[in-house]
Amino acid sequence: MTQLNLEQVKDLLAAVSDAVPDAMTCDQCFELISVFADSQLQGTPPNVSLESVATHLKQCPCCAYEYERLLVSLAVDPQENG
Repeated sequence: MTQLNLEQVKDLLAAVSDAVPDAMTCDQCFELISVFADSQLQGTPPNVSLESVATHLKQCPCCAYEYERLLVSLAVDPQENG
């Protein structure tokens, strides 16, 4: 078994402390991801259901990747709207 060094432990604790509960499933996120992208592109603040999408995207690499691919397909830099 590999032991973590002090820096890895600090990084792990920081990630855990920054985590928030994610009540949204990937399927639910996919249903709203285009609406979320439109909201982001228009610069409108997200409503409550879209805030859940934002939370999910921060915690789910698969959905975040799909969101980035969507923005790329719309010819938008994902870093500008993240």
